[in-house]
Amino acid sequence: MGDITINVRIALLGEDLEINNDVHIQIDEDGIIQHIGKGHVSNSKSISFNNGILLPVFSNSHVHTGDFSFPEVGIRNTIKELVGDPDSIKYKFYSKIDNSQLKDYIKQFMKLEAIFGINSVLDFREQGLEGSILANSVKEEYKDKINYFILGRLEKNQITKENLDTFSKIADGYGISSISSYNFEELKMIRQYFRNKIIAIHISETLKQNLQNDLEYALEYLQPKMIIHGTNLSTDQISEIKEKGIYLVACPRSNLWFSTGIPKISEMAKDNKKFLLGTDNAAWINPNILEEAEFALLLSRLQEPQSDYSKEVLKAITINAEEFGIKPIKEGEKAIFNIIEGENSGILRAENKYPAIIKRGKKILFTYEELSKNLD
Repeated sequence: MGDITINVRIALLGEDLEINNDVHIQIDEDGIIQHIGKGHVSNSKSISFNNGILLPVFSNSHVHTGDFSFPEVGIRNTIKELVGDPDSIKYKFYSKIDNSQLKDYIKQFMKLEAIFGINSVLDFREQGLEGSILANSVKEEYKDKINYFILGRLEKNQITKENLDTFSKIADGYGISSISSYNFEELKMIRQYFRNKIIAIHISETLKQNLQNDLEYALEYLQPKMIIHGTNLSTDQISEIKEKGIYLVACPRSNLWFSTGIPKISEMAKDNKKFLLGTDNAAWINPNILEEAEFALLLSRLQEPQSDYSKEVLKAITINAEEFGIKPIKEGEKAIFNIIEGENSGILRAENKYPAIIKRGKKILFTYEELSKNLD
């Protein structure tokens, strides 16, 4: 493509998403940001977005892509009936879908994520070895276009040292549905074989799980890198997770849909660089991470009136996921970013740009790699 200069009205730069007005960004032929400067540059290699707001691409830090195969099924069923392994409605649908169909649905999901400006996806992939092998074929096709992290899991009857060793070479991590899914020896084996990868687990999604001390057991026997949901955690438990430097991924829309509780977003977001957001089950929740961010922000205001966690929430879908491929906009980094529309949306004249971006920034004008067009 050669060198190119992007002109924008506003850019959110660096690790703190600092707002800068009237910015130009020079990018070399290798796609690396060489210079960020004040003012606009006009030449044959420049592209101008006079009403554009440039910010990092998004991360959807917890999804179940396979669920995209059966949208809106079972509206009157409980969460256990719908997604509980292995006798759930989800698994019955999986048994009816052949691998080629399922792969197509996962690819459709990835295309949709690209349209939403999402560049990193962390997927709890069910169906054991076969499920992660299938996901790997999708990952291989899209390896230059999206960061796809496969957090697979073995079926109950597959848990052996040999299978875990094989599985650790296929998956990017291990995604555990609940602490009660495995005995303590199995948890220790998972920890052994995935200690250098992403170990993630659903924790206290329901009140029953919290009352069963699932967090305590997970910390002792599994030592996860990432905790999903935490819907019914106490303030002290959230503080403990922060102190241990564990990622905490909230999925508030899913929690409300499944009637499992309201996560303490304000507590989770406060002084927490490892607070992330995910859209969870693709069968029931539209996987637009900006919608998740808006909902999380609204909950934080309910929980702490007149508070402003908008920057923290925006970081939760961008640079807090730096370990998973979402880099801040700065010189020397690869130029992967979204540009959203600012004038007609009202963002440019908003007194506070951060909540405005979350609530009004859903029209994406341009993504540097044009993900949605390049995903075949």
